[in-house]
Amino acid sequence: MEGLIRAYQERRLILFVGAGLSMGLGLPSWEKLVDRMAVELGYDPDIFRTYGSAPTLAEFYRLEKGHFGHWRSEVDKEWHNAKIDIATSKAHELITKSHIDLIYTTNFDRWIELAYEHWGKPYSKIVGVDDIARAKPEATHIVKFHGDFEDDGSLVLGEAGYLERMQFESSLDIKLRSDVLGRSVLFVGYSLSDPNIRLIFYKLAQLCRVLPRFRGQLS
Repeated sequence: MEGLIRAYQERRLILFVGAGLSMGLGLPSWEKLVDRMAVELGYDPDIFRTYGSAPTLAEFYRLEKGHFGHWRSEVDKEWHNAKIDIATSKAHELITKSHIDLIYTTNFDRWIELAYEHWGKPYSKIVGVDDIARAKPEATHIVKFHGDFEDDGSLVLGEAGYLERMQFESSLDIKLRSDVLGRSVLFVGYSLSDPNIRLIFYKLAQLCRVLPRFRGQLS
């Protein structure tokens, strides 16, 4: 904890936010979202879930439907309905009012951004390489690591998207590798059973093993 506190005080802390934060607002879990796909495809949800992991089933849905458009639109409406009051989320308030200037999230929803708007804090959303150049230096940067509902092409939903991300060669992957140099990372709202977070841990661990060689070259 001492290291995290020191990194926070020195503004060297990166926050990595997962679905657990959004579920605190009452948003459905990935299992519930897969159940919605099953119903649309005419399957019993309990049986459908036994056929594979969430990314695999999402990929099957995409192949059957040709796109995520209808599912994405319906989920977007449910996730951002007027009954959800961001002011009731103490976690979002604490994040917004903190001194953290860099947030990565694998969430598709917009509640982190909406929290910054609610509490009047400046932010820049980063979804692609163009956003990196436009990001305001004085604002908190919110990196949508798996895409954003406002840009269907950015979403990492199906298995194909996850396999592409596992190469860790996209513009956001390169940005992450650069950002973690000399910083600490705090993960919030994740389970260690999540394959995405295990991959990120693995990649960061690889980077940490390489860093001493870089330090030697730079000194």
